[in-house]
Order: sequence, then C-alpha cells, then structure tokens
Amino acid sequence: MDVTIQLSLAGDGRLLVLTPQTVRQVFFQVIAVNREYTGRQKFPLHRPFHKQFPLWKHKCKTDGYIYRSTSIPYGEPNSDWQETEVTLLDVLYRKYLDREKLAHFNHKEIKYIETELNKQIIRNNLSLVDNEGVLLSGYGVCNQAGKNREKIRYIRRYGMIFILEPIMRQTILKSENLDLLIQDNNFDLHLVRYHGLLLATSPGIQLLFRHRLDFSITWTCTIKDFQPRQIFRVQKIYPCDGFRIIQD
Repeated sequence: MDVTIQLSLAGDGRLLVLTPQTVRQVFFQVIAVNREYTGRQKFPLHRPFHKQFPLWKHKCKTDGYIYRSTSIPYGEPNSDWQETEVTLLDVLYRKYLDREKLAHFNHKEIKYIETELNKQIIRNNLSLVDNEGVLLSGYGVCNQAGKNREKIRYIRRYGMIFILEPIMRQTILKSENLDLLIQDNNFDLHLVRYHGLLLATSPGIQLLFRHRLDFSITWTCTIKDFQPRQIFRVQKIYPCDGFRIIQD
C-alpha cells in the first residue's frame, strides 16, 4: 500500500522528504513520470549498499534490461552473468532478488537518495505527476457574496497544484518577496521567488529572483530586459493526490 509522499517548500532544495516507507515509491514515481529520463542511466546511485551479498547481473541483448539475481539461474551460461558489488540502485530494483537478503536502507543512504533525486528534479525540471507544466483554467469556490464559483488559472508542478492570479509587470517592480510563475518568450514556465530590486553600478537596477525550491539558485535581470509573456502570482498551493505538504 502506497504511503503519502512528503513535500517541502522550505526553499532549501529539499522538495522531496523521503522516509523508509516512501524511498522506493518516490524513485519509481519519478521514473514512471519522466519516461525519457531513466534512473538506470541518469541517477548517480551506484554507491555501494551497506550490506553486501553475492549478486550477479546480466544485461539482456534483446530488451536492454539489466537482470539481477543472488545466484546464476539454472541452465544459464555462466559467461552471461557477472558478479558485482551491491549498489543502492540494485536494492531499489530488487524485484528479482531474494528480499530476505535485503536489509532496509539506512538513514545515511536514504538521505543520499533523497539529495540526488531532488537535485535531478530541480536541475533538470523533472515532474512528479503526469501532465505537469500546463497552464489550465477551471472553477473554484468563491467566497464573494452572490457568487458560488469563480474562474481560476492553475498549474500542476512538482506534485502540487498552484492557484494563480495574473499580475502586471509594474506591480512586480513595486513589490518584493513574491512567489511567481513566469512564462518567458520561449513559453517556458519558471516557478520563482521574486526577492526585490538590487542597486548595482553596472548595469544598473536589477531584479533578483530565486528558484522557489532552492533559494541558493539565483539569477538577476535588468528592468529593461524583464519582458516576460505572462506573470502570475501564486495565491494558494495544494498537494496532488498521493502527496502532502509538510512545510510551507
């Protein structure tokens, strides 16, 4: 049974907060949603597992899959199988292994997997649910007298639903510390924290932005060059099904 996946918006680069119950669930969720971005090839999870045991691997020439076993299957040529050390990736892909020989990941290993997954999601703009990154319209409950519903704009991103409000460029220049979704001229969408204006001798006044999930990632832009196609202020944030926001 799947356990609710924990998400954080603390801005410290720790979007996913993994537990012993969710570490495999999250890994395969990322693999399933980002089909062109396979964990076997991209994620640096070949660090040795803390508990070693005999392990043989065989890469099938037909489908390209790597098969793992704690012993060479009966009738298989020995030359097709290679004995290797057990890595974190092997333990994640434990389908064909003897689970009694697999201990749980220890705390240090879970933190390492968590760090690597978060790093890949933020740096490579990966998704956590299907159909992310598309601006959508819908109707939400309205608290205004005489109205039951109001039309809203929203987007699914990083396992969350962001309720958006269009905002003018001039409003941004007069504000600070705003969570924004910015669409650039290439139609790419960026979830950022707008920090405010910076005074510099060259090239002059600049706008400072931080990645909403990792405030250590920053970039600046001159007022003249700040010409996005659309700007939205983030009004509310809700978790998608199967997720839970633990820190805001």
